[in-house]
Amino acid sequence: MKSKIDQIFNPEKFIYTSNDSQEIFVADYTERTASVRSVEVHQIKPKDIDSLIINNPTKVNVFTSIFLPQCFIDENGKEPKQCECVMNPTNLHTFSWILFIEIKDCKPSNASNYHKECKEKILENVQLFRDKNIISENKIVYAVVSFPRKAKTNFHNHLIKAPEQKQMRDMHKIIIKGTNEITIKNDRIII
Repeated sequence: MKSKIDQIFNPEKFIYTSNDSQEIFVADYTERTASVRSVEVHQIKPKDIDSLIINNPTKVNVFTSIFLPQCFIDENGKEPKQCECVMNPTNLHTFSWILFIEIKDCKPSNASNYHKECKEKILENVQLFRDKNIISENKIVYAVVSFPRKAKTNFHNHLIKAPEQKQMRDMHKIIIKGTNEITIKNDRIII
């Protein structure tokens, strides 16, 4: 996926990482550091910020493409909404999972104010990747919306109701989940 991204977009607007640790932590420092730091992927839980936890018990080697500001500027100079990053197994094949991640580091009481915006970012970025042939039109992808400061790890039913969840799957080929913790089962399945 990296080579396709680099061919289409400015490679300097992306940070790439890979690791195969049993736990992966994705943290968004953008708001707290006034953009001095952005999204970071860690193998050890950060002590200074809450993060999305990705359990990886089978130690799949995971490749992450972090989206820096203005990475998706179009030919008209317009910047679409963007989520934080996309992950996939390093040995990507037709049946591999692809995971888009949106993290909102806000006060738990404000989380519901961002539900719509978070879903829009996921939709825009997945569609952009489809439009640019980075991922195929029929590929079902995963998406996680994380509010790391919420004490509950799973707030899925608050983020997306059953009819909208079905619509996301049927119309957009996106399986979306609102949670602060997911598990990589293998290179094909995330739960």
